[in-house]
Amino acid sequence: MKRVTSIITLTTLFLFAILLPVAAQTKDWTVAVFLNADNNLDPFGVEDQQEMARVGSNANLNIVTLIDRERGPAQINFIEKNNIKKIKDMGELDMGDYRELVKFARFVKENYPAKHYCFTIWNHGSGWKNKKVNSIFRGISYDDSSNNHITNAQLGQATAEIANILGQKVDILNMDACLMQMVEVGHAVKDNVRFIVASEELEPGKGAPYDDILKGVSKGMAPAAFANNWVNAFARSYTGGSQGHDESTQSAVDMSKFGAMLDAIDGLAKAVMSGKYSADVKAALATTQKFDSPENIDMIHFVEQLKARLGTNESIKTACDKLLAAGKAAVINFKNTGYSTKNAKGIAIYLPASFRIEAKYRTLSFAKDSMWDEMIDTLLKRDMADNIVSNIRAGSLDELRHLVAAAADSPESADLYRYIVRELNYEMYTENALPKELADEFKVLFTQLTAAARR
Repeated sequence: MKRVTSIITLTTLFLFAILLPVAAQTKDWTVAVFLNADNNLDPFGVEDQQEMARVGSNANLNIVTLIDRERGPAQINFIEKNNIKKIKDMGELDMGDYRELVKFARFVKENYPAKHYCFTIWNHGSGWKNKKVNSIFRGISYDDSSNNHITNAQLGQATAEIANILGQKVDILNMDACLMQMVEVGHAVKDNVRFIVASEELEPGKGAPYDDILKGVSKGMAPAAFANNWVNAFARSYTGGSQGHDESTQSAVDMSKFGAMLDAIDGLAKAVMSGKYSADVKAALATTQKFDSPENIDMIHFVEQLKARLGTNESIKTACDKLLAAGKAAVINFKNTGYSTKNAKGIAIYLPASFRIEAKYRTLSFAKDSMWDEMIDTLLKRDMADNIVSNIRAGSLDELRHLVAAAADSPESADLYRYIVRELNYEMYTENALPKELADEFKVLFTQLTAAARR
């Protein structure tokens, strides 16, 4: 009887044990791809999952996707060797809602734990701008069904929540999308991410070569090595490799060095604001690497151009040297393929040649925390003043007339008008640069501009 009871007890324990959920194995890496193909990139999304399956998950690596297709519901897939295994039907999702990215991260953490995590946001991208501003689309993860996307600020919020879920910073934030490797984007996620891997320029339609990248992920690979492997594999694929020949940029930024780079950006801004350098900045911009959005410039290349023009100015030279050192320390790897991006050096920043800042830019965390926008405002003031003075010296009041006409409708620019009034007062009266034949009309216009400056 005792023997029978023991057998029954052991059998019960065995059945209970096999019915318990098996704890997921913690691997070295989980690569989680938020694959928003609910747009015209849908065929490339299917192709990229097939590339992932050529390598597949293994003892060291999980590959998981959340894919939402152009004409179909979303699903979570576990990518095995030569097999895309559906794990969960998700129905129709708004992949432009950052909260879906956070939910996906929670699912990944619970079911595919790892020592290190790479989160890829796969879709169209366009830097910092909001989709609804000036009809230029800026942001990432555009969902054509919902007409929604993840903004720069929401990307910061999402990565903060994901880091909290993971209990650690996101090791790699990869954006397999266009124009996302910018100071402004990095600033939004700087406290939540260890490395950013992304493109300064438009990406080719094929995007990242996932098979080439994933086969380079080795046992025990550290995040910096993972980021370097991604950049190198990406570039090889477009220089006659697996994806042919095409122009591309790809770089990796070490976010532990980002704070020092931000300090150096402020240092350059202060130096530029300390003197009349608008003409030099414009000239430097003329030879600086630009991208599909021409106000996106390569930051490091710009500083090199500015230093070449103003290298004899000690304060500018010192500020340039500090930013070059900090920028090159932060950008741990960059690769370019093709002629048009030959001067891309790994990280872009916003600097319009007109020095006119778009209103939405001022809402960014980077603009609020840095002096970069104040520098651009100062450049605009000095550039406008220089143009008006030069115009008057040449015997014309056209530029001043245009400004006075605009002042009637733009009282919010009073600070700009105050600066130009001071400059005109000095140049025209103290320096006696006013042609006599313009004196009467100039006095009227000057009085009107002075009134606008007092509003």
